[in-house]
Amino acid sequence: MDAVSFGSVSFAYPKSEYKALDSVSFGISKGDFCLVSGASAAGKSTLLSLIKKEIAPAGELSGEIEINGSVGYLRQNTDESIVCDRVRGELAFGVENLGKSSGEIELLIAETAAYFNLEDKLNSATDELSGGEKQLVSLASVMMMKPDILVLDEPCAYLDPVSAERFANMVKKLHSELGITVIMSEHSVDLLYGYADKILLLEKGSLTFAGSPEETLSFLEKERNPMLAAVPVQFRYRGKELNYNKISESGEIPETALNAKRLYFAYNKNNFVLNDLSLDVYREKINAVIGSNGCGKTTLLKVLSRVYKPYRGKVNSEKLSMLTQNVKDLFTADRCGDEVTFGEITDYLEISDIKERHPYDLSGGQAQRLALAKVLQRNADIIILDEPTKGLDAVLKTKLGKLLKRLCADGKTVLLVSHDIDFVGEWTDYVSFMSEGRIAVTDEKRRFFSSLSFYTTSLSRLSRGRAVCSEDVCDE
Repeated sequence: MDAVSFGSVSFAYPKSEYKALDSVSFGISKGDFCLVSGASAAGKSTLLSLIKKEIAPAGELSGEIEINGSVGYLRQNTDESIVCDRVRGELAFGVENLGKSSGEIELLIAETAAYFNLEDKLNSATDELSGGEKQLVSLASVMMMKPDILVLDEPCAYLDPVSAERFANMVKKLHSELGITVIMSEHSVDLLYGYADKILLLEKGSLTFAGSPEETLSFLEKERNPMLAAVPVQFRYRGKELNYNKISESGEIPETALNAKRLYFAYNKNNFVLNDLSLDVYREKINAVIGSNGCGKTTLLKVLSRVYKPYRGKVNSEKLSMLTQNVKDLFTADRCGDEVTFGEITDYLEISDIKERHPYDLSGGQAQRLALAKVLQRNADIIILDEPTKGLDAVLKTKLGKLLKRLCADGKTVLLVSHDIDFVGEWTDYVSFMSEGRIAVTDEKRRFFSSLSFYTTSLSRLSRGRAVCSEDVCDE
């Protein structure tokens, strides 16, 4: 008996002109680890939400859905799901309604905290946790309910590479040790692709393929499907020769479009998030800042864009426009067509069909692209982007990279913060590493990544630190 089965399931959101899912049929065996893959707005989140009937969206549903077992569901954005101000309360929140005694609940909290290595966080405020810690607490809270089926919707979207690896390893541990069924969507699947038992490939609401990782790779290669770019490089280039390029040693330093000197900023007195930070952002280049969750990257962008005023220090810059991490903050209208002028940029970003929809009814990837179009139409000299690839599939990431390159060629300057190390490694020019509220180093992209072991690209790992260039993934 399958843990989850869909039989000719179709679904359309209210007042929508198209089906988010169209005659989707599949079965997932008990104990399987299933990855749900597909382009942005392919229907992944809709499919996952229908598995958990308590959160299933309103709309027109047809077909048969059979769920055998209890379902635990983890959202992409933990800030939207955490409800308690302390970790202990967050863990207890769900089970308190199950009729258990206080002693049983305390024992369950103690056991769960030990398993997830959260014992020293039980009395911590949830709003003071890092992104990785919040996601781990949310996962632990779901597992307190002892679900038979664990559903995760892009759980690593907001995590830095080290935190994402820790989270993925915890999910694999839960799967292997507890034998639960795991169904997960994730655009960056490097850590889980080879581990999966089955991959479901969605395209515009239809299921185009279901099979093992190897079978999925063969299908994508045979069909020359653009989603091949989403397959981790270690699988795509297995047994293939890679070309190694010499790292640039030009030593040329471009002009700066933005300069920050000795910035200090704190939300709480004597606890500085930015601590004597200095940064040069180079003109007509794509500049990136990477670093762990909680190191101050988003705060830095807000200080540079004058959302926050630094306690000390100075920022010199040209006119700028910023894409925030929570893109819904940018939306003020009830219709996408009133948010931006639809035309060349919306066509390029593949969102021409959302003009009449409400911005809050969009998928994560569609909302991201709408917000990006709004930022770009302000025609600022400096474009600041906080996690711009969040919610974008591999094909759209490539389009975004090409767009940013074109903007720089037209005289614009780009500064972005991202946990998507492979995107940074492929498309940026200069990279800075941020730690403890400071910029530790800024260097040319290839020289930068060749010096790192953990915060480095997949291709650099394969080459043991040498800069790798493959004709379809590396610019000359």
